[in-house]
Amino acid sequence: MSYSAFRPSVLHNYLHYPYSGFAKEVKNLCISGRLKEAIQKLWRKGPLMVSSDSYASLLQECINLKAFKLGRMVHAHMVVNGFSPDQYLRTKLVILYTKNRDLRTAHQLFIRMEERSLVSWNSMISGYVQISRFEKALELFFNMQLSSLVPDQFTFAPVFRACAQLAMLEQGRRIHAISIKRETKDNLVIATALIDMYCKCSSYEDARLVFDRMHERNVITWTALIVGYGQHGRGGEVFKLFREMVDAGFKPNYITFLAILCACSHRGLVNEGLEYFDLMVQHYKIRPRAEHCSAIVDLLGRAGRVNEAFEFAERLAFLDHSVIWGALLNACLWRDVSVVREMMRINRVKKESVAVIKSDKDNRYGLNSIVTHDGEKMSCWAMADLLTFKTKLGFDAYSKLDVIGIDEAQFFGDLYDFCRMAADYDGKTLIVAGLDGDYLRKSFGSMLDIIPLADSVTKLTASCELCGKKAFFTLRKTGDTQKELIGGADIYMPVCRQHYVSGQVVIEAARNVLESQQIQEDVYLEAAPLSSQLVPS
Repeated sequence: MSYSAFRPSVLHNYLHYPYSGFAKEVKNLCISGRLKEAIQKLWRKGPLMVSSDSYASLLQECINLKAFKLGRMVHAHMVVNGFSPDQYLRTKLVILYTKNRDLRTAHQLFIRMEERSLVSWNSMISGYVQISRFEKALELFFNMQLSSLVPDQFTFAPVFRACAQLAMLEQGRRIHAISIKRETKDNLVIATALIDMYCKCSSYEDARLVFDRMHERNVITWTALIVGYGQHGRGGEVFKLFREMVDAGFKPNYITFLAILCACSHRGLVNEGLEYFDLMVQHYKIRPRAEHCSAIVDLLGRAGRVNEAFEFAERLAFLDHSVIWGALLNACLWRDVSVVREMMRINRVKKESVAVIKSDKDNRYGLNSIVTHDGEKMSCWAMADLLTFKTKLGFDAYSKLDVIGIDEAQFFGDLYDFCRMAADYDGKTLIVAGLDGDYLRKSFGSMLDIIPLADSVTKLTASCELCGKKAFFTLRKTGDTQKELIGGADIYMPVCRQHYVSGQVVIEAARNVLESQQIQEDVYLEAAPLSSQLVPS
């Protein structure tokens, strides 16, 4: 028999029972909250001194405490000492890395597993959903369907979330049918995920049908339906559902009120929004969070009451939150920029926490700084793309940013991906400015793609240069047909609908005249040599 048969990695898994004393010691240290001490003791042990039970206790505690660096140390100890983990420990490691959003390592461990449990499949699916790899999560789900494993609530909940984020209604319905066959229709977790999915896919009838057929409801399911209607501006249903929820004896939570306040903001119901805010604080004793304050600031800002919005945020001591800063900036945009300057003056929000990005295609302005309407200079980055911004700025500097402004956004091809990651996962407030249409009134770049990501959308208008009415369109004065043509007032002019249509007619007629003149000139030039030959010398 070769020496390799007696390697520690082989014997270790079978001869761990004499060391149950150490396993018990590790377990007691983990229970008492002394995880670091337990890992220190682990590293003092030799290759054959640690059992599977010890590793399991340490990994589970690292997962519970989200101590992912310590969990990596436990895994490193296995590798250094040649320990070959069994399927149970491999599953623990997969859970550890997926919760740490290290899906690359988790995937390597997952594909090397000889037998994959339902827990490991669920962990991988959930992990990919957490990092917004929704297509990969669905791919894993359908691969799991080929095995003999039966999905449970922990499988369907993230899968429905993936369908919701991708707005894949038909795919979601198929998976819904699978969940019904698995007899999970009475599960609150799955029902809540279903309601969220159907609402985000704009299938409100299906969402309400799922809700109405539930034998048991709680505040979370009520709130999921209210939030779903509120996200699509269906304020009437939001208020009606809120009254039904209260009448049914359920106490709304802070998310419920956030949906109500956002609905009031989108419909411009200032008095109603302030009444609901008082109801939340006075009657239900819910302490307002920055998100609630941001909704009220946005509500007041949309109504042009910027000073009241600033005083409201200052009174609640929320001016140091990035969401409030973003809401106030949005309220001040094109209204009263002096409020922004006042915020900077009192150092509630420092200028260094704001960055402005613009396309490097537009070289009409300075590349190193941008001047705001009140003369305050702020740093500006001229970029060819957005996804490299974090690397070029530096991760430390990026982490200190609260607000990112993007100008000339129509020129960025990666606009959607950047906005989704920065807002959803980095917690940044984004203010995006750009053209939604080109001079032919066709969609320009990715501007229209990011509307589903936005908390609010404001379409700004200029004045028609010909009649003074609101100008919704841009008329190109030149005959250049290139889509991306950088220029100012010498090339473009804002016009109303009437003058846009008539202007297009005039431009087209002028173009035809110029083309006809060019044809005549070309004919003359071609004919000139021939005619010169006919003239006697």
